[in-house]
Amino acid sequence: MTRIVIVEDHPLVLKAVKHLFGEKDSMSVVGEAHSGKAAVDKIRELRPDVIILDISLPDINGLDLCPLFLDILPEVKIIFFTMHEEVSCIHRALGSGAIGYVLKSSRVDCLVEAVKQARKGKYYLGPEVNQSGIKGFLGRDYDPARIKDKSGPTPLPAGLSTREFQVLQLVLDGSTNRKIADLLCLSPKTIEKHRANIMEKSKSRTPMDLFRFAVKNQIIDPEGW
Repeated sequence: MTRIVIVEDHPLVLKAVKHLFGEKDSMSVVGEAHSGKAAVDKIRELRPDVIILDISLPDINGLDLCPLFLDILPEVKIIFFTMHEEVSCIHRALGSGAIGYVLKSSRVDCLVEAVKQARKGKYYLGPEVNQSGIKGFLGRDYDPARIKDKSGPTPLPAGLSTREFQVLQLVLDGSTNRKIADLLCLSPKTIEKHRANIMEKSKSRTPMDLFRFAVKNQIIDPEGW
């Protein structure tokens, strides 16, 4: 049985997705969350096989949640189910460790197929997703395991640690120290230390310097920020 948690704040979409998987004998929705903070708690509690995740949530961008989920549960498979069809969002989703990306405008069976493929460790991109753009982003030698392996060969910009990179993403998303501390289960003082390290390593003195650093290193897309 594939155990699924849905992270979605729109009641109608949530109801529809729960109904969709309620009809499948081999799949079960074991939990739901309407916000990022609630989702982090649910993942720790339920430890699902698959997470179906929206990008637009009330407290935190789903793209920032993805690496947090993998930090908590490295073996979990994450599928984005969203209205955002911009290539920059798709790139960032896959770059942060997601294994699937399905648009809400897709046929309902696409989401079911995405879960099936995810359980096999295979990527699934909805038919509306720009396949050529994704292929160019991933490259021929792309290995999804490298995303989840913190000791992998791909270095983070400016020598940031994995935790510092997570904090940076949340800072760029506008989260306060208190909110970041709650999401990462750390103290606000620890977050302050991480932020100081980020500023030092990125050679930033102001928020604008940090923004330029993020754009230069393709951490954010300035057009969609």
